[in-house]
Amino acid sequence: MTFFTRPSKRGACQRARLLCAASALAGIAFGSPPAMAQSPIPADLSANDEQRGRRDEIIVIGQGERESPSVYTVPVVAAATRLPLTLRETPQAVTVMTRQNLDDQQLNSVQNALEATAGVSSRTLDSERVTFYARGFAIDSFQYDGIPTAFVNGASFLDTAFFERFEVVRGATGLLTGTGNPSASINLVRKRPGRQFAASATLSAGSWDNYRGMADISAPLSRDGHLRARLVGVLQDREGHVDRYSQTKRSVYGIIEADLGPQTLVSIGYDHQAIRPEGTTWSGMPLWFSDGTPTRWPRSKSMTADWSRWDNTLDSAFLTLEHQFAGGWVARAAVMHQRSSSDARLFSGLGYPDRVTGEGLQPFALANYTRSRQNSIDATLSGPVSLLGRKHDLVFGIMANRRVANEFSSGFVLPSTPFGSIFDWTGAYPEPDFDAAPSSRTRTVTRQGAFYGAAKLDIVDQLKVIVGARVTFYDLEQKTALTSFEFSKSGRITPYAGAVLDLDSHHSAYVSYTEIFNPQTNRDRDGRMLAPTSGRNVEFGVKGTYFDGRVNASIAVFKSWLDNVGQIDPGRLLPDGTQAYFAANGTTSRGVEIDLQGEILPGWNTYAGFAHFVAESVGGGRLNAELPRTSGRIFSTYRLPGPLRALTVGGGVNWRSASFEPAASPLGPVQARQAPYALVSLMARYDLSARADLSLKVNNLTDRRYTVVNGFFNQVLFGEPRNAMLALTLRY
Repeated sequence: MTFFTRPSKRGACQRARLLCAASALAGIAFGSPPAMAQSPIPADLSANDEQRGRRDEIIVIGQGERESPSVYTVPVVAAATRLPLTLRETPQAVTVMTRQNLDDQQLNSVQNALEATAGVSSRTLDSERVTFYARGFAIDSFQYDGIPTAFVNGASFLDTAFFERFEVVRGATGLLTGTGNPSASINLVRKRPGRQFAASATLSAGSWDNYRGMADISAPLSRDGHLRARLVGVLQDREGHVDRYSQTKRSVYGIIEADLGPQTLVSIGYDHQAIRPEGTTWSGMPLWFSDGTPTRWPRSKSMTADWSRWDNTLDSAFLTLEHQFAGGWVARAAVMHQRSSSDARLFSGLGYPDRVTGEGLQPFALANYTRSRQNSIDATLSGPVSLLGRKHDLVFGIMANRRVANEFSSGFVLPSTPFGSIFDWTGAYPEPDFDAAPSSRTRTVTRQGAFYGAAKLDIVDQLKVIVGARVTFYDLEQKTALTSFEFSKSGRITPYAGAVLDLDSHHSAYVSYTEIFNPQTNRDRDGRMLAPTSGRNVEFGVKGTYFDGRVNASIAVFKSWLDNVGQIDPGRLLPDGTQAYFAANGTTSRGVEIDLQGEILPGWNTYAGFAHFVAESVGGGRLNAELPRTSGRIFSTYRLPGPLRALTVGGGVNWRSASFEPAASPLGPVQARQAPYALVSLMARYDLSARADLSLKVNNLTDRRYTVVNGFFNQVLFGEPRNAMLALTLRY
């Protein structure tokens, strides 16, 4: 079978082509300079917010001027309940990473953005694989404009240029997402076109030959602006701090919006991202020599082969229709189709090298090819009602999705060519004949349908109660050459309840109870699939809004439970040789989170957060010990006043506590420890004119040596040393 034969498509002139293309993109933004108006939807709002009556609002800020000042918070989110609520009215911890914050920190990938988000941590396995966590549990709920989707391979490298903001709702989010863990839900809100022409282009160059070009054009297609479009394109070519690693990215996003009438809006869009890394690592470097002494490798050292790669392609198409009825009611329907493919050729060395000769590693390799497609539909009806002399808000929704994934894997391949000395390793190793190796295929089909509803009840002037429920129908099928099983669940009810009490004109106290469930593929000793995990979250908190909504702050105390968690059944294997599991209750997480975002003084924007949790597995053990229990993040910018108004300066600190991971040294089991560390960043931006600025961002200013993999497969992989990126932005 020839699942794995596909030659790499790289050229020697790639960087030259990139720079030429980026220059062409920049030229788009600089023709004759007509008088411009800013996009009709401000940076902190989009059509996705379901805010009635805002579609015709136009904010004119002058020819080519930057929106002033920068925005680090938003007034309304709907990611928790589909009700348009302010952050203060939402009875869950919510963090928003706005477009301005992304630009100030030059966070150009989903991974960069989430690793800078308060309350979110990540676990890295190699150069391509990363899993995000909140409150001690993995985040497996991702949404595009509120439509739930699966997090596929390569999604962490998705470019952020397509999105207006990220909304992170922490805790159980089963009301809208259906399945998942009591961790968090990430909603990626796409950019929308405006009624007036606007364009921008950014050219960047940074450490390790990191070159990037981005163009963003929004234009009316009709004289009255009732038909309009937006196009965003990204070209990036970069190397990395790890030997032989490089990555190219080609991304495009387009959307057309049309006003079918005064009250009806239709949108159709498509995005494509092709991410092509070479020299990908598969874990890291050995932690110990064969005599048990620790290694100390340069941060750039890698065991990857020069043919290693992990290509990912992701495509999405969507259509939305929105209509406003009399009385403030809004109907909205959205459909989305997604396709993804992942093609990996991986290589590494396993074992412990000799401290003198560097020999003794066992080479091993793997080829994997995965294709998936998903169709989703979501429809809502929302609006106000009057009852007992008070106004209340309701939302009703129906959703359905189907996802099919086909995975082809060679399994571990053990080549016969010796690895040689790790000290002399250059990556020159023959690629195995993966097509000659036995291959396996896994086909997984998931279907989910649901009805849901929520209500914000105005009990008295100071008290709002939010209640909701979801009824889910779920089906999972998985087939391999040796096994086949199916799981279905009908009528699973997921409740939602919260209350918000206004303490004064600036502060509110809230309490909420949320649930979520997650089907699993583990089987018990009798071959029966374990029941879905069941997650619950109770949360108390206080939120504040200051300076006419320009600053939002919150503090939350929570406790989460996760039951029916699969645990290894010692000594029990199934007939096909796979491990048997049993279900156990009692996994818990509890902690506190503090969040601050907004413009605390004129020209001074701050984004800060602190999170601490204690998570215990069944029996009281430390759950996911490889995650830091405490983290703190702050990033702040200040635009100087008076004659220095053209200059904005800023900086930030990302700090995390220690983490541990079980590993096996040649002398026996150990706990590999990553000590606490802080990463310091600085930025500066200078306005060259009303239409151009130059910005510089420096990461890991102190050149801190830290690990992102420490113990996984008894190996270590180091994080990025000090690096910088210089960006020139031009706009109309």
